[in-house]
Amino acid sequence: MNCSFCGLEIRSKLGFDTIFKTKEKFQLCAVCKEHLDINVLEVGEYTLYYFSDYEFVKDNIYSIKYFGDVACALKFKNLFKQFLSLNTFELITIVPANEIREIIRGFDHIEQLCRLCDINFEKILGCEYREKQAKLHKERIENKYYILPAGRNLENIRSILIIDDIFTSGNTLLGCAKTIKEIYPEINISFLTLSKVNSRLI
Repeated sequence: MNCSFCGLEIRSKLGFDTIFKTKEKFQLCAVCKEHLDINVLEVGEYTLYYFSDYEFVKDNIYSIKYFGDVACALKFKNLFKQFLSLNTFELITIVPANEIREIIRGFDHIEQLCRLCDINFEKILGCEYREKQAKLHKERIENKYYILPAGRNLENIRSILIIDDIFTSGNTLLGCAKTIKEIYPEINISFLTLSKVNSRLI
């Protein structure tokens, strides 16, 4: 049996306490089990879910973000599947990529991640040009988002999940939520990220 995240072989003695566990499709090795989970945090009126502390998965995220690393993206597939088996949302969307940055990289890494991990999502938000998140945090500049003109009407949607890679200060996800709430105030919005930066490191 291999770890569902890192692929490392999980060695365990077969006994009455483990014989049935071997049939489970989602298994983590000791190291991944220590760092990976479906963590929950309340951020104002919103719920943030995240899989790991940033330090543990930062190399994977870097490879996905800047090199479009398929193997690193697929590591999160089982985590997404496990999360969505436990939580239901009427609509799943993603944080929009800045158009200029997407052209430079040649891809939207969050979109690529979700497609590789079989996430059924819709793009409903656009983003005006902005500096990198690190600069934004230092200057406390609010991100500017907008509802895509061609996006579907959300009047009958009651719950939305917004996916991003990292939760740092919250500016990005809160900016997306604010944009949606301004037009559809009754929608319940949650966030899901691959990781969360420890507040002591910000």
